[in-house]
Amino acid sequence: MSGAAGRVGLVLVSHSRALAEATEALARQMTGESVAIACAAGAGDGGAELGTDATAIAAAIERVCGPAGAVVLMDLGSAILSAETALELVDPELGARTRLTGGPIVEGAVAAAVRAAAGGTLEQVAAEARRALEPKAAQLGDGERPAGAAADAADAGAPAVAVDVAIADPSGLHARPAAQLIARAAAFDAAITLENVTAGRGPVATSSLIALASLGARRGDVLRLRATGRQAAEAVAALAALVQREAPASAAAAPATSGLATPVAPGVALGPLVRLVRVLPDIPETTVDDPASEAVRLRRALEIAAQDLGNALRGSDILEAHQALLCDPALVDEALSRIDRERCNAAWAFRLAIEAAAAIYRQLDDPYLRAREADVHDVGDAVVRALLGGAAATLPEGPPAVVVVDDLTPSEAARLDAARVLGVIDRRGGPTSHAAILLRAAGIPAVAGAAALVPDDGGARAGLDGATGEVWLDPDPETAAEIERRRTALRASRRPPSARDGRLRLACGREVELWANVAGPADARAAREAGALGVGLLRTEMLFLGRVDEPGETEQAGLLAEIFAAFAGAPIVVRTLDAGGDKALPYLELDAETNPSLGVRGVRLSLARPAMLEAQLRAILVAGRGHDVRVLIPMVSTAAEVVAVRAALERAHEALAAAGLPHLWPVATGIMVEVPSAALMAERLARQADFFSIGTNDLTQHTLAAERGHPRLHALSDPAHPAVLRLVRAVVEAGHAVGRPVSVCGEAAGDPGVAPLLVGLGITRLSMCASAFDAVEDALAGASFAELAAVAEEALAVDDAAAARAARAAARRPG
Repeated sequence: MSGAAGRVGLVLVSHSRALAEATEALARQMTGESVAIACAAGAGDGGAELGTDATAIAAAIERVCGPAGAVVLMDLGSAILSAETALELVDPELGARTRLTGGPIVEGAVAAAVRAAAGGTLEQVAAEARRALEPKAAQLGDGERPAGAAADAADAGAPAVAVDVAIADPSGLHARPAAQLIARAAAFDAAITLENVTAGRGPVATSSLIALASLGARRGDVLRLRATGRQAAEAVAALAALVQREAPASAAAAPATSGLATPVAPGVALGPLVRLVRVLPDIPETTVDDPASEAVRLRRALEIAAQDLGNALRGSDILEAHQALLCDPALVDEALSRIDRERCNAAWAFRLAIEAAAAIYRQLDDPYLRAREADVHDVGDAVVRALLGGAAATLPEGPPAVVVVDDLTPSEAARLDAARVLGVIDRRGGPTSHAAILLRAAGIPAVAGAAALVPDDGGARAGLDGATGEVWLDPDPETAAEIERRRTALRASRRPPSARDGRLRLACGREVELWANVAGPADARAAREAGALGVGLLRTEMLFLGRVDEPGETEQAGLLAEIFAAFAGAPIVVRTLDAGGDKALPYLELDAETNPSLGVRGVRLSLARPAMLEAQLRAILVAGRGHDVRVLIPMVSTAAEVVAVRAALERAHEALAAAGLPHLWPVATGIMVEVPSAALMAERLARQADFFSIGTNDLTQHTLAAERGHPRLHALSDPAHPAVLRLVRAVVEAGHAVGRPVSVCGEAAGDPGVAPLLVGLGITRLSMCASAFDAVEDALAGASFAELAAVAEEALAVDDAAAARAARAAARRPG
């Protein structure tokens, strides 16, 4: 959660939990989820008593203080003492990036949140909070116009574009339209000021909510917009349209409603507005006479739901989470218990179990984990459809359109056809949901949290900017033209895939290869079109998940051949089945484990099922004929495991040769480095492995002893942690010493904040979702290996992931 989107975070310290939470809600009406805000309020269990707690404040600072820092606002005197004590409890690096401010907690939080959302620096956000009462005092005659209100004003000597407009909003330039004005202004390369000509106040900068409030602008007042800079004309035109737009009595009546939602997936869209059609059968709340038969019905429905979700999510890591939910005792055992104990019908019993699980996620503080509630409902809907009938959500027939939906689920997002969907407006949802991840991967522009902007009855036409969060409902011709201009400019700025050859050249000439992680034919085709050099990780789980029986050898070979064809002539790394743990395969009837992530999974499961392993290896060899295919072994802990898989590979080759079946041979065999033992023993493992591929997801989890998805340990899932980086360096050094290539195929490879650190450690192959290519190229642009190596050394010497990321951020700042 720390430093949402690289912005300054806020901590609200109050004696009253209710006051702090209400203040957070007010601030979020202006900014959505774009700013990390944490409440440290109240004392006792759940903050029910009046008081403050220094340890709770310290924990809140740790949650929201990213590289950009955090601002702390407090209410009464003893809250200040608690906050000062909290600064002594946190890591000195975090303390240095934290500011305690004497600004009023309510007005200060709103002003600071808006400034932070617009990209303000730590000092600017803190100053905005301190000055929050000045406009109120000035309006009541108790003070002067806010000092420094025009500190960011345009240079009076520079060529300027100016226009006078009358404000149309009946309430004047109040907080919400002012926040929209600030967000819109921040999108332009221009210095912009606003002056209230009627009242003789200003000019002030459009970057400050406090400064804009000091204008006291009321309906009918003439405001003068003035801008200098490269986009001065565009900025003035856009902001003038915003000021002149009259707020309607109700959102539904607006001819051209605009506002800010939460950015989810970048891109600009404009088109007809349609609603995703969901048809779920009513669930009867009735009892049954034969609980045993009803339990069988439920188990069969779980299998059907697994197939349905597997078809929708095939090729996605998110499928693994859904499969885990379908086997989760908290759902399945609870539903079976209700069937047996209360004789509930299967659909009713499972719905009750789903609602109980969803409630647990709903009350979590971490927004990433809270967003998993949609996954629970997605699984529940699939099981109900399997029991009672019904179809997955569909789009109405018609031309490509902008889709509005309430809480898009992952399977719904996966089924959206990018050719028919111009963009998505989720009235609920959020940027960390699995649906959001899928939309970004598909390149579909999207926003979330837009219920206040798009009412139930919607409109006829809508536009959205998934990068800024702007939404327009029934835009007028002028606004529609502006949206189209923005969309055209965005398309023109994007790097065409034809210009990418899979090799990124640093400023010093050193090459970094961009490979793709894929899991199915569609993924592979998209990655090839995006310019990937090769497939760095082909996840074969998609052949095994989402079905009720084990796939046959011929079926596996056929699907693999389709994927290989998309990358003909390019290298393809195929990972053998990585199942077990949280990737359950019902038909294998695996034993329940207390700690599945440390149990029989990955290569351990494959070696325990030699027939299954050798059938998969034969399928890979047959499909791989004529292709540059390499085999990758997952979850390796010891050299003996590598030797055993190599022996199985030999047996697969001998069986195919004896049968006279053409196949690939020989084949390079590498290992996934995702447990600390493999990283520490890399020098020895290099004698058995032809190459290394570092899986940072599991390596981070095992190194920091923090389960991915644990509601209280999300902050320990950052691969930028120096402990993880040190293991990466050890693997690179071991590999290079004996000429073994080393790549990274975990999420860190596609993280623009971590990829430069990996390259600085000596990684020359990064494998990621193809949609991350642009961001990673931008992160490495203009850098030399010497610069990145120096930053990586600095990151190795700090105490935590936030400081490691900050090292790279500091290196990119001018001066």
